[in-house]
Amino acid sequence: MRFRLTFSHVKSAASRIVLAVAVFALAAVTLTQVLSRPASAANSPAAKPAAAGSSAPRVFAYYYLWWSADHWRSALGANYPVNASPLPLPATVDATGCNPSSRYAGNTLTDVPQKLYSQDDPGFIEADVRQAAAAGLAGFAVNWAGTGQSGQAVTSNPYSKRLQLMVDAVHKVNSEGIPFKLWLSYKASAKVLPQSAILNDLSYFNAKYGNDPAFDRVRSGRATVIWQGSRKYSVSVLQAVGGQFRSKFRILGDETSWSTSRAPYLDGNAYYWSSQDPYKNPQSFQQLAALASSVRASGSNPDGSAKAWVAPITPGYDKQLSGGSSCVPRKGGQTVKKLFDGNAATHPDDFGLISWNEISEGSYIDPMTRFGATDLNMLASVIKNGG
Repeated sequence: MRFRLTFSHVKSAASRIVLAVAVFALAAVTLTQVLSRPASAANSPAAKPAAAGSSAPRVFAYYYLWWSADHWRSALGANYPVNASPLPLPATVDATGCNPSSRYAGNTLTDVPQKLYSQDDPGFIEADVRQAAAAGLAGFAVNWAGTGQSGQAVTSNPYSKRLQLMVDAVHKVNSEGIPFKLWLSYKASAKVLPQSAILNDLSYFNAKYGNDPAFDRVRSGRATVIWQGSRKYSVSVLQAVGGQFRSKFRILGDETSWSTSRAPYLDGNAYYWSSQDPYKNPQSFQQLAALASSVRASGSNPDGSAKAWVAPITPGYDKQLSGGSSCVPRKGGQTVKKLFDGNAATHPDDFGLISWNEISEGSYIDPMTRFGATDLNMLASVIKNGG
């Protein structure tokens, strides 16, 4: 079974074998060929460019920076045997991969890696970058939280420290000719932040990374910032933040619906729909198409660019052990393909994969014990073939 690319003591040998096969399969196709389909493929929804002259949609995966030894222990509970070898699965699931039953009191997860890790481990984040790049992903949307204070530094909190590790990893692989870039996924949804905290956080990010080549600028000369939970903030806060930072960042919202009163202060929308269910809610494709149409019909941005639309895709969803009620089965990789193909009909500028490592809500595509590399391999095939 494949778990992770071997770059440190937490990576497995099996990962090298499977990833080597994936790299070989992708080697004959350059990144441009993978992401920019020829005219003969224009009848494929996923291959159709979002706008004249633009490249075909790319895939950026949401990447979370909270995985440490303490975070694992908190999620697995005090009764889970963290030092066991091999690590046991913390829960059972039914034949569909849903309806979990925890095997340990206090546990909220259904899966674990081969070995518990910390993202502070040397080489760990770099290994994730290499693994994602080998699968054809264009980059990570890195979920980052600042302190909300002025005078922040890389050492101010674990998120900032790990963000720097991520940037260093991208610099390293880029220097080797491996194409991979970053968006910022600004963590502002779980808790509504004061306007002053947002301004301080983004001021730090701009001073530290505003011109950093690790951040993607294909769609704009500005780095992309996705404001997670933007829908929870008033128009006045959107206006204040946008007024200070839209000349520096391409600010995409996380809006469930799109209104003409909010549109002037956002450069587009990257709605985070991690629980989209193509089986129980096939109308979800039409719902997203309507949202995308509303975004595009809301006028241009101050720099003259069209409003951007980033469509969500996910390999599955299961938050039942941590208070949720729904589960979207993975179906052996078919769910991520079905959502890719269905949401491609919205003609997105890019896709936002939910997620690389949001393990608590079961939307992760990072290979672990229960599902192995099935979903990541399917996504690699989808990216390579345009659907």
